[in-house]
Amino acid sequence: MNNERDYTIAAVKRALEILKLFDTTHRELSLSEISEMSGIGKSSVLRILYTLLGENFLFYDADTKKYRLGVEVYRLGSPDNNPVDLRYVAHKYLRRLSDATGMLCYLGARQGDKVIYLERVTPSSLPIWAQIMQQTGGVIDMYSTGIGRLLLSADSDEEVMAYLDRVELRKFNELTIVDKQQILELVRQARREKISGNDGENEPYIYSICAPIYNMNGKIRAAISLGGMKEMIYSDRREEYTEMVRKTAEDISAELGYLPRV
Repeated sequence: MNNERDYTIAAVKRALEILKLFDTTHRELSLSEISEMSGIGKSSVLRILYTLLGENFLFYDADTKKYRLGVEVYRLGSPDNNPVDLRYVAHKYLRRLSDATGMLCYLGARQGDKVIYLERVTPSSLPIWAQIMQQTGGVIDMYSTGIGRLLLSADSDEEVMAYLDRVELRKFNELTIVDKQQILELVRQARREKISGNDGENEPYIYSICAPIYNMNGKIRAAISLGGMKEMIYSDRREEYTEMVRKTAEDISAELGYLPRV
């Protein structure tokens, strides 16, 4: 006769069973799918999901009405890194921003002394001017881009100057800023305002508004940009566009687990 006592807590066991449903084959699951796969009734599943959502073990996408693993799972598994797919998370937000403004959106991250564009989202009807913009996967200098200056703003002034000393500061056109002190001031401004931009420094006539994306540790992980012709960016809607870009970056950061300090 087995005299061992069973200390299993049924509710905890069911919650863990639900978490185990999420794998590489099932990245997102609906309430019905979770109920069917787990064999647990929908009402019970919903209570468990509500608890897991509240503790950030799951994330609910209101657009798809599906759940996926939340940032707390990743934090426990890897305290120093957040492996949430940045491109996957950012794309839907950039799509909304692009469709709402009729302009191009980019997601960029730092790779050494360069910016690598991870994602490019175009408006539904791609205008002719947009065809000259950098493609996804392109690599560009940090000193001449709004995204790059935001990424540099995570460094100290000394680190920024060290970067400027080791890279070749080339003029891509007459608007490109190559004076080190001017670039440093733009980086300081980006650090202070948490917003930056590009005034035709790479492609003539192409301007942008950029904002940073933070990871769960509060560090800048990447940045986004909204780009268009000068008359589009510098229109009477500039302040509105700036807030839209800022809000989009905040939404992406929040899904990556960033909790701003109050």
